[in-house]
Amino acid sequence: MTRPHPFDLIHDALSEAWFAEVGDVPGRLQFQQLEPVQRVLGQLAPGEAAVGAAAEEYGTLLYAIHRFWSAGRHTMELDRTIVDRMLEDGGKAGGRAAPPPTVPGGACYVQFPERLFWARIAPDATAEPLDGLFLAASEDGLEITVLAVLGLRPERGGFSQVAVTAPPQDFARAGEFARRPLFAPVLEGGDRAGVRSLLSEAELLLLTSLALAQVGR
Repeated sequence: MTRPHPFDLIHDALSEAWFAEVGDVPGRLQFQQLEPVQRVLGQLAPGEAAVGAAAEEYGTLLYAIHRFWSAGRHTMELDRTIVDRMLEDGGKAGGRAAPPPTVPGGACYVQFPERLFWARIAPDATAEPLDGLFLAASEDGLEITVLAVLGLRPERGGFSQVAVTAPPQDFARAGEFARRPLFAPVLEGGDRAGVRSLLSEAELLLLTSLALAQVGR
């Protein structure tokens, strides 16, 4: 079975015409004020939700996937061998600051081995497997948006998300605040299954930084 891509789910729901209508993407905050974006947000988060947390989540999703579209829809697939090397390199760093990451083309999607990393959208939510990360760097280079795609599977027709936006310096220092061993599993039987857990924004930033270092090799 072909592995689904989260962009295809959103693209089919919005249409190619919508992506073209938005045009050149300005800054992240300005993007959410554009009329085509506000129109879709009103459909996704109607009523009072359109100005609350739901609108913020949907707005970040629309921003990330539009940047992915405008940058050429580049997807980088990391296999298990690359991820093992990535984790080894991260462990050797021992929390030392890494070089600030660079997002190829300004925006891309980094896809991880299936069911290797697990995360929750909230502390009381069910853990879901990480499919990959939409990454979008601002044009001024002052921030990078990370949108983690969780629980993606063909029969679901959607996915969960965890998003964070931070300056490149925060990515470089994220290892200082991550647990040791890196991404140690907290799921029952996780050690035996060989899976990893993401428990904080710092760990999400670190995973992004480590992945981009491998992509840039």
